[in-house]
Amino acid sequence: MEKSSPGDNTGTPVRNYRNVPHYEIQILSRSPELEFIASTIESVLCRLGFSGQDVDFMDKDAAKLLELFIDQYHFKDPELKFVDGVQEQGYAVLSEVIEEDLSDIPKEDLVRVMATTYRALQRRTKGGDEYLRFINEYVGD
Repeated sequence: MEKSSPGDNTGTPVRNYRNVPHYEIQILSRSPELEFIASTIESVLCRLGFSGQDVDFMDKDAAKLLELFIDQYHFKDPELKFVDGVQEQGYAVLSEVIEEDLSDIPKEDLVRVMATTYRALQRRTKGGDEYLRFINEYVGD
């Protein structure tokens, strides 16, 4: 199922996050609970993207943040690897919101909503912050 990429001597698994179980958009949009989870996650991504700080937080950063949570909750990685302080800070912010606002949500539902969000992000982005700007219109802080 998981494998290392060719020539990858680190043994780091190559994962296809688009294959993680997810909800179809129609199912998500008909469920107030699932919509609440999605809007909570997207709101945090907007907060990170439009914080007004000098740090650029782009769609690729939002995708990597979702990947880290999928690594933790779905793939059960015992240890997460952050590439920089911005990523670690974003992870801490989203973790705090999950603990405070989504603690009663089963991890399977959380993963499926994050995977749905991840898929939407992949469809919308063109390499900049197109997805973040799009969701900011609907769920921004």
